[in-house]
Amino acid sequence: MGFDPPGDDDPLEDPFGDDPLEDPFESDPFEDPIGDRSGGDSDLERTFSKISRSTLLAFVVVAGLIHAGLFGASLGVMLIGFRSQWVGGGALVIGGGVALVVAVVVYRRYSARQ
Repeated sequence: MGFDPPGDDDPLEDPFGDDPLEDPFESDPFEDPIGDRSGGDSDLERTFSKISRSTLLAFVVVAGLIHAGLFGASLGVMLIGFRSQWVGGGALVIGGGVALVVAVVVYRRYSARQ
């Protein structure tokens, strides 16, 4: 039996072994979903210039409170469930719940002004 060179059916052959500098995903339409190679900084600046300062501030505050509330509540539930740490876990669950309630209050207060 002689040695056969790897063919097309070899599962261990490197499919991108031809040219190491060639981009194999060069013609991939999902690489750049926007399709604009000029850079999106000008679009981003234009969008932020249209948004009022109070709207942006309310969005950032509500987003931060929701993230903190969900993180604290879920971590607290895991501490209680997996480690039986009722004091620390309970404090995190309560703190996370308070952060979520404050996020709802800030959102409703802002939307009532608009």
